[in-house]
Amino acid sequence: MVSCGSEDIARRVRLLRNQGMERQYANELVGLNNRMTDIHAAIGRVQLTKVDGWTKKRQDNAAFLDANLEGVITPAVAPGAAHVYHQYTIRISGANAEERNRMVAALREEHGVGSGVYYPIPNHRLESLASYAPGLELPETERAAAEVISLPVHPSLTPEDLSRIVTSVNAVVKAGA
Repeated sequence: MVSCGSEDIARRVRLLRNQGMERQYANELVGLNNRMTDIHAAIGRVQLTKVDGWTKKRQDNAAFLDANLEGVITPAVAPGAAHVYHQYTIRISGANAEERNRMVAALREEHGVGSGVYYPIPNHRLESLASYAPGLELPETERAAAEVISLPVHPSLTPEDLSRIVTSVNAVVKAGA
């Protein structure tokens, strides 16, 4: 689903999702086959009725993590904003990527807590984007990429799951992995 305020952008999105064409075999640009089936649309419409409840549960889970995690930087929420916590990403201040990776491994192997490291390579260092920022140095971006770990925050977590996540993260951070 895409929402936009411009008919030009809406048309371009329609073209991109339908192999670059509005009329069959009249490709105006290189596009994709991203047309949704009726079944997927029906499922999506039902799922949309559940989003508010899932978001509230994620926010409650994040509030528990915020209140109980120690020695980490928890996600900030801008004044007047509401965070939906698609991800709950903490920072291990001062960690390098190797230390962070050991913490992720310890969470998984010793405590059974899954986590993710999304975007471990800063965008300006990705081969596909490096040409847009030749020679650019972004030390804070580099530092953030080395320090981040995303923890479970999904709406299916139980109070026991949340307690285990907190206990595990606090122990691993205290140990310094």
